[in-house]
Amino acid sequence: MKWPNERLVKTRVVSGFIFLRLICPALLNPRQFSLISDPPSLQGARSLVMIAKCLQNLANLVEFGSKEQHMEVVNPFILKNKERMIMFLDTLSTVNGKPEGEGLGSRGDIARDLGTLHHICVTHLRELQIRAKSSPTIKKLVTVTEMLTKHKQKYTEMIR
Repeated sequence: MKWPNERLVKTRVVSGFIFLRLICPALLNPRQFSLISDPPSLQGARSLVMIAKCLQNLANLVEFGSKEQHMEVVNPFILKNKERMIMFLDTLSTVNGKPEGEGLGSRGDIARDLGTLHHICVTHLRELQIRAKSSPTIKKLVTVTEMLTKHKQKYTEMIR
């Protein structure tokens, strides 16, 4: 490991992926992520930019500095929630146990298996959405299924 004594490496890698590549882009472009149908107002878009900046700094576990003095007012919020963010990101990045399967060296086609799983989830999405109301795990599955479906639609439109 390149940074064996740095306890937050895993946390920062996960936060970089989740917030920099997924959550903040969705905040900055909610229409592109099919979160809203019309573009936000100028004031709404500006508010979303500020929220994304705050969340990104919290996810990066850094306070605002002299480069953005007008944002330093958010630093108490970041300091207060830094440990909660670390716990959240560590939970996201922790795998409990080994996945069951054929093990290393198997000749299975993981891409095909994941595609099949996605197809099954899409086929039963309405039922999964109902069950998601009472199961956090099913809710995560529904969220991933919906996200992948949107990406698939965008990709399909792009290659036409």
